[in-house]
Amino acid sequence: MKNTKAHIQFIKFQVLESHIVFKEKGDYKVQIGFNPRGEVQKTNNLFYLKLGIQVKDEDDKFSVELDTLSTFKYSDESSLDEYINGLFVLNAPAIIFPYLRAFITNITSQSGMSPLILPTLNLSKLGDDLKENIEIID
Repeated sequence: MKNTKAHIQFIKFQVLESHIVFKEKGDYKVQIGFNPRGEVQKTNNLFYLKLGIQVKDEDDKFSVELDTLSTFKYSDESSLDEYINGLFVLNAPAIIFPYLRAFITNITSQSGMSPLILPTLNLSKLGDDLKENIEIID
């Protein structure tokens, strides 16, 4: 009996668009929102995670918005449903989040405001949202 395991390989992270508005220094009450979308290209065994993130202050002192695209390669050893229900929605966002955190820390520190370091987050809700927004292309 052949023992196969589903796996994905992280290929690339890109920031497609970034926007920062910095109005006031001070203590911030940070709110974080995500806009996850996915695209599976079956012919190339590629998964694209299109992840938007919005980080803002409750009192509108600053906002940071990013649109990112991350590329993953997956093997065809397992069913596509297994990938979508597991690795794509759980692992892909968790792999990408440190890149988002680092980018936001860098862009805020270079803007003249205090560096904004996002906390580590439980991304399971993000995975649920992503699962609803995956398009499969043959």
